[in-house]
Parts: sequence; C-alpha cells; structure tokens
Amino acid sequence: MLASLKTWLYSFGKTGTHSKTPARLTRPEFGYLFAPPPADEWVCLDLEMTGLNPKTDHILSLGAVKISRTHGTFSIDTANALSIICKPPIMPATDTIVIHGLRPMDVADGVSYDEMLAQLLPFLGARPIVGFYTQMDLAFLNALAKPFLGAALPNAAIDVSLLDQKLRKQQNRNPDAPIDRRHLHEMLKTERIPALPAHDSLNDALMTAMLFCQLQHELQAS
Repeated sequence: MLASLKTWLYSFGKTGTHSKTPARLTRPEFGYLFAPPPADEWVCLDLEMTGLNPKTDHILSLGAVKISRTHGTFSIDTANALSIICKPPIMPATDTIVIHGLRPMDVADGVSYDEMLAQLLPFLGARPIVGFYTQMDLAFLNALAKPFLGAALPNAAIDVSLLDQKLRKQQNRNPDAPIDRRHLHEMLKTERIPALPAHDSLNDALMTAMLFCQLQHELQAS
C-alpha cells in the first residue's frame, strides 16, 4: 500500500463477511472462498498501486504472508510468502516512482491481473485479511475480483490501525479521551518492529504481520 500517503476515506467500502456461495459465481472452482474461515489463521497482504483511486489507478505489486496461532503462539510463514509483480494496463508515470519504487521496466514483464488472482485466491482461501487500511486494498482487489469471479471477496478484513486504537483505548486512564488512528510507521516504531526496505509490498506485508501479532498479544494480555 502507499503507506506514505496518510489520508484515506476510512469508510471506503464495507468489511467483507462470509456468506453462501453466490448463485452468479462465474468460477465455481473458487467456491471455497465462501466457506467458514479456519480458526486462528489469517493472511496479511499489502499492495503497491499507482494511486489511491481504484477506478482510475492500478495495482503494481502484491505481497502476502500467512499467519497462524497455535496454543497462543503466533507464527508467520515467511517460507511460503507470496510476492507478485503485475503488469498494469497503463505504465506508471515517472513522477509516481518515488512513491511506489516501481519503474515501467520493473512491471513490463509482470503477470496479468487474472494470473495474479489465480495465485492469490488459493493463498487467501477463506482466511480473514489483515492489513493497514485494509478497505483500500479490498477496493482495488474487488475491482478485479468482481469481473473475474462474479462476486466480491467475502473475506473478513482486520485493520491493524483499529487494533492499535483499541489497545490504546484500553491502556488510557481516561476512557472518554479521543484516540486517533495512527500511521503504520508510528505503530511500527512504538512496537519496535524492525523497519524493512521501503517500496516493497512483501516487506510491508511482513512488517504489518509482525505488528498484528504483537498487537493481538498485547490485547490478550491487557
């Protein structure tokens, strides 16, 4: 995600919830997406895009890792992480490279969006999606998933900024004090999550996954 761009409409789209497989699903082989989510499993993902408008901007890359919890201990499956470079219909403008770090030559040999979804959807399964400003990622993914599947992704969404906000409310001695949502880098610094190289969707997904595990641990302990 374009983590350096701080502002976004918090209410863009609605959080997905699992339901029965839609009758109009054009690819029934992906019906497992609508199954009940497995317990204690999540997928953390991050996107790099040409901008913030899913109607006019395009996905350039995607990174995702699976998270699981066994007997109260969280683990991140880095060995089987997903990292995909996509070929957008329009090459990224030169003045946006400083934001996402991807040049036209980097994405020229990327996969199509249909190929990206064919890799991503089995990786996701019915697991909840974890991210930073998850609704924006879902808005971009659903713009592709709807024509590909005939339906939007049903996966529940978990935003680490809301978990962080919830934790700080619990820790605040004044329960009525307003607690704002924080930027990803602020949360990473507070939780002492190591900073990985920028402009890499997989690195952002890994950092967000580590943050999710830490916040969940602190919420359980508070």
